[in-house]
Amino acid sequence: MSAVESAATVCLGEGTEVIRSHLQHVVAGRDCRLINSVVTGCEDHPVVLGDRVTLINCHVQASGQRGAFEFGGWGVDQRSTRLQDDTWFSHSHLLNTLVETGSRGIHAALDHCHVGPRNDLRTFTNMTRSRTAADCQLGSEVSKTLIFGRGFVSEHANTYLSLLAPADYPIFTEDGREEVLAGLPNATNIGAGTVFSNYDGEPLPAHSVEQSPGSAKGTAVVYTSFVCINSRVINRYGQPQGQPDPSDLLRRRDLTILGFGSFVENKVTGRIPAFAYAGDLSPRSHQLGWVLAKKPGIILNFITKMRRLLGDQSWRLRDLVEGTLRLECQLLQDDLAGTRPGFYTREQLQSGLAILQSHLQDRRWSMTDAGAWQYRWYFDAHHQQWVCDAG
Repeated sequence: MSAVESAATVCLGEGTEVIRSHLQHVVAGRDCRLINSVVTGCEDHPVVLGDRVTLINCHVQASGQRGAFEFGGWGVDQRSTRLQDDTWFSHSHLLNTLVETGSRGIHAALDHCHVGPRNDLRTFTNMTRSRTAADCQLGSEVSKTLIFGRGFVSEHANTYLSLLAPADYPIFTEDGREEVLAGLPNATNIGAGTVFSNYDGEPLPAHSVEQSPGSAKGTAVVYTSFVCINSRVINRYGQPQGQPDPSDLLRRRDLTILGFGSFVENKVTGRIPAFAYAGDLSPRSHQLGWVLAKKPGIILNFITKMRRLLGDQSWRLRDLVEGTLRLECQLLQDDLAGTRPGFYTREQLQSGLAILQSHLQDRRWSMTDAGAWQYRWYFDAHHQQWVCDAG
């Protein structure tokens, strides 16, 4: 051990190696490796390292200072720093951040964050006031983001994310009841170059911009969705107060929401229905049911990823696709009946409903009690399309 400022403030576990590092108010577990790093806590908030933590050229600090962010009743208020077992960081700055077991990052500057287990923070990630679930892969500039569903992916290093990724999916059951499938993965894929922008958002009152808990404009709500490269998801609406019911959240008209199985590119805003294609700010250009009709492989891929994450609990997915189909049919029928203000033309609604209802009628998306497909899906190489044996 070398360059430890005060043994009275440092407690190191068996086998921990410290090389050319400065430590103060640190509790480290066994078999850690701290190389060319500065690790400083304060008396009331020491930096706590689990077993087998590796830090190379890092500055890790706990200050006890508030740095909170809240959206719709969810939030993060991390005031100390703890790195759990088997975490690994290089060239990183971590301030008041909790990193759960098995996560790693290179050049990752994290301020007031809670990082879930087994996260891969790609080169140049810069997370601020964010929380992530397990098994996420994240690119750069993740700011004021709350990811509750496992398996969220942002491609490469040049994305900017400000969003809520729920783990609770509202559905309609076969007998017409509304339910919420809780605690499922959120296998959203965000393409390189994508920006979640917040046009005209004024910071909420605070002594400084850095201390502001957020913007007067909203954070996007993203269910398992495919967002193409170089997209712009524009959040020019408000944000919910309190902690809304998942079903109510999905029905909000003053939020930017990307529904389950939606396919998004270019510039979009507002509610994008489940299974829809959206590539323009105008709802009149959206194609409802497009993913079902043209790119069902997107849904098949999402379900494959979700199964992998759930393992022996894959049965929990059995009602997700059909339940979402029933719910989206109801929402579009409400629009068609004029029971609430709508953005789509009558022709759009009728066309989208026809696609959704046909996919419900032939039961091609039905699953067994174990969460496997009821009917075989295969890829037709001649037509370059996924096809189901149902019907």
